[in-house]
Amino acid sequence: MAYAAVTSLKGTLHLHFLQSQPRLPLKCKQEILNSLHENLCFLQEILEKSEIAYNNSAIKDLEAEMRDVAFKAEERIEMELSNIYLQSSSIEACLLRLHGIFKQVVKQTDYLKKKLIKIKSKDQYAKGPSITGVSLLGRMQQRELLLGSTSSQPADPERENNITVSKFSKSASKFDSRMVGCDKEFKTILGKLTQQSAEKLQVVSIVGMGGIGKTTLAGKVYKDPSITSYFYKQAWVTVSQEYTVVEMLRCLIGCVSASSNDEQSSNDRDQLAGSLRKSLKDQRYLIVIDDIWSKEAWDSVQRCFPDDNNRSRILLTSRLKEVAEYAASTSIINMPFLEANESWNLFCNVFGKTEFLLVFEQISRDIVKKCKGLPLAITLVASLLSKTEEKVEKWKNVAESVIGDSNEVCSSVLSLSYNQLPHPSKACFLYFGVFPEDYEIPVKKLVKLWAAEGFFGTVNNKNMEEVATECLQDLVDRSLVLVDKQSYNGKIKIIRMHDLLRDFCLRETRCENLLNVIGNDYHGAVAGLVKLPFHKWISQHLFSKACPWVSIKPGCYNIQNRSKCFGNFHSLHSVDHIDLSIKELCHFKLLRVVDMKLRFQNFVDKMLHMANLVHLRYLGLSQSAREDVRLHKLKLFEHWNMQSFIVRGFSVILDSSEASGIWKMPLLRNFYVDIIPLTLEASEVIHRNIETISWLHPKCCTEDLFTRIPNLKRLGIQGELLFGYKNSDGFYNFVHLRQLEKLSIKWWDLKLPYSGIPWATSFLPNLKKLKFFRARLPWSDMRLIGMLPNLEVLKLIDACEGKEWEPCEGGFPQLKRLVIESKCLKYWNAVGDHFPVLEHLELTNCISLREIPIEFADITTLALIQLTYCPDSVLASAKRIQDEQQRYGIDTLLVRSKNIKQYLKLEELMDVTRVCRLGGDEKLRATKLSCDGDDDGVA
Repeated sequence: MAYAAVTSLKGTLHLHFLQSQPRLPLKCKQEILNSLHENLCFLQEILEKSEIAYNNSAIKDLEAEMRDVAFKAEERIEMELSNIYLQSSSIEACLLRLHGIFKQVVKQTDYLKKKLIKIKSKDQYAKGPSITGVSLLGRMQQRELLLGSTSSQPADPERENNITVSKFSKSASKFDSRMVGCDKEFKTILGKLTQQSAEKLQVVSIVGMGGIGKTTLAGKVYKDPSITSYFYKQAWVTVSQEYTVVEMLRCLIGCVSASSNDEQSSNDRDQLAGSLRKSLKDQRYLIVIDDIWSKEAWDSVQRCFPDDNNRSRILLTSRLKEVAEYAASTSIINMPFLEANESWNLFCNVFGKTEFLLVFEQISRDIVKKCKGLPLAITLVASLLSKTEEKVEKWKNVAESVIGDSNEVCSSVLSLSYNQLPHPSKACFLYFGVFPEDYEIPVKKLVKLWAAEGFFGTVNNKNMEEVATECLQDLVDRSLVLVDKQSYNGKIKIIRMHDLLRDFCLRETRCENLLNVIGNDYHGAVAGLVKLPFHKWISQHLFSKACPWVSIKPGCYNIQNRSKCFGNFHSLHSVDHIDLSIKELCHFKLLRVVDMKLRFQNFVDKMLHMANLVHLRYLGLSQSAREDVRLHKLKLFEHWNMQSFIVRGFSVILDSSEASGIWKMPLLRNFYVDIIPLTLEASEVIHRNIETISWLHPKCCTEDLFTRIPNLKRLGIQGELLFGYKNSDGFYNFVHLRQLEKLSIKWWDLKLPYSGIPWATSFLPNLKKLKFFRARLPWSDMRLIGMLPNLEVLKLIDACEGKEWEPCEGGFPQLKRLVIESKCLKYWNAVGDHFPVLEHLELTNCISLREIPIEFADITTLALIQLTYCPDSVLASAKRIQDEQQRYGIDTLLVRSKNIKQYLKLEELMDVTRVCRLGGDEKLRATKLSCDGDDDGVA
């Protein structure tokens, strides 16, 4: 954490004092500021390039000292800046104190430099002369003699030029990509789920120690084609030690039901349980309950699973044998350790090759043997060695560090993997501790949080979010985080962390004094609010030492702040709705990150208090859904440091006078406000940092506005909720958004112009993703959309009117994913040339569609056809396409279907002509859409 602390302090100095147009210019103190900045650059570079052994106690102690000095200095500087910006004390007195802080920190960093050189000197002497002739120590001493050499420029431009923004390899690990062994157990489970004659509901339990592969095996079963075709509905919920019954029920409902967001947001356990039971009634279903720790957790949900004598099944995983046996209907499945050859195969799969020089193969086999057949340990050590230089000494050091029995070996490998992380990655890895166990973390959100925390500087003209993406890819490559969901092109969307790795994060953050986790050992079986004696708890235990990160555990609903010791924290997280009001946030004077869900009555608290958070960089607020929604006006302030402003709720609006505050946030990159579209007027300022705006009213699509946000990459446009916005003039002005990559349009009744727009050349040349929702377009307009040169994803959600779509030849030259939801589309006349590189076709609620054209079999790139709530004739046509491709030797196409049989039962009761009419509960649909993190361009 020393590196992250130094980098953060350096960034704060640059932000407030050293950039070309600093917010607080201090010309008279420029010399001392430059000295401090040079010292920090020196420490940062040496930490980054250090090759001193991670078990060197002297360097560990020195890094802890660096961390404490940097954190304390930044805290004191930001506190004085708060006093200046809020005019809460004399500016002259604050400036005088700032000067004293700078002088003190220069002395402290000078001392740290000398101490670091001394340690490096001893280490270099012990290693002997450098092979290259110029030792690291020598370069350090040269740097000391060259005034100004520790500038803000990259220390090693050639090295940093090699960093590119990751595309996230398609081979990134998912559930079963690294599954080795357990063939017998896999076949046994498949048999118990699909071949047993028992009509009654059965529970199959898998039991084994942490890291042995229970979840991986269950995931492989869950996605097996024989399972997906046998069960009508499937659902997966991860319970973990820290569970709440409400969240378990919400998760299950989200998997098996198309219920509204209002229903899923309910806190009423009985209502949720009833909704789940209703959704599963008369369906053959498979439920996976992963990582369950207690009998009480099973008892709290088992009544929600109806037994209709239709061979429904539940698959359960647990570390505890008594829990597995308690729930199981038949004998439990005991997970075995891997055999020697299986262990070696897993090692080679993860490492990425099977042939090694003899000496390295012998070392590797010795290490694998020490892992004692535990898959998680083998995976981690293989990922570590794949990142380790092929030198015998370094590989032997790894081998010597892998010690202990099956319970201890994983811990030793974890420590080894963490200690050998690059310095910039260590803080990012530990930051996972702020999220609850088994929490699904959106990648887009995570990189924004890391950037706001100041973990990175700018590298080779890349912004901090791009550097954060690189860091995340490194953690994935090292198997320290798990890939949960990927997009059509292999980019990672959702990640999570194995609970053993998260436990390690929590231990390290305690040792480093980084994270306070607020909450008791509450479980969902406890009803009502959890009222904590928060003010006493803070002063007596939790906050006796200041930590930069605070995380409120799920279930701690009622948080009361009466303490005066809140000034030291700068990051506050809660993934569950709590009763901490916005007014309370002002006590955290140094807050730079707020990521919280608030209850309705707290969300509409006075926003005036937000003006006190002058250091805020990331604001992510959401509120729980309610039926008695009242509109509440948001207020924006001059948050000079704000990078991401994200407010989700059903009662927030931002009028044009307040929206103009965007122009007063020079660092703002992402702006998202739900659900009423904002009206933003153009300014004289050209804002070059803004990359995301959602949702904007169509009348704001003007040349004046778009020319002042030239680097916009993601844009959401939303018209009138019930009747749509009918003026299409603003569509012409998209020609000014040449950097736009993603565009979402809803409730805008568009009439696409056939002339006046250079569709195939300079109109939206970088647009890759386009989504229309209730746009009332004729299907014939798709020939214009098909001209967009780089469009890769097209989503049409009740977007087009008419029964027939006949695409034009030569259209959609780059389209890879096509998503259609239309109750009216009946005839689709297409050939393979219309979608030459299509990979994914997803159809939902296409209840009138007769079939998918057989000519889709000519699309050799087609890899997936996903059908949901479609007629069986559409499924039959998809299978014909699959069969046709197999005749030509192409066996890569996968056909998936969901709720086909359920739809057929519903269709008998429905008047298709009636459901083709636009209407219905638009507000309900808006709610569902606005909570779709894949489509809002921000989450």
